[in-house]
Amino acid sequence: MNKSEAITQATVIICSVFLMGGMMVGCSSAPQPQSDPSKKDIQQDSDRFFKKMGQEEGQQAPTR
Repeated sequence: MNKSEAITQATVIICSVFLMGGMMVGCSSAPQPQSDPSKKDIQQDSDRFFKKMGQEEGQQAPTR
């Protein structure tokens, strides 16, 4: 192994160590837990859903 191959190999190893370390630090943080939706939020979501479904039904042409 000559000197340039050794330098290239050392550079690859050092870069790999830094990348792996960064990935371990970045992926180790736990996501924040989300709070449960309130009854009002659930009601608003369902109202929006049924309103959208009603609009889609009105846009469809009869298939007969």
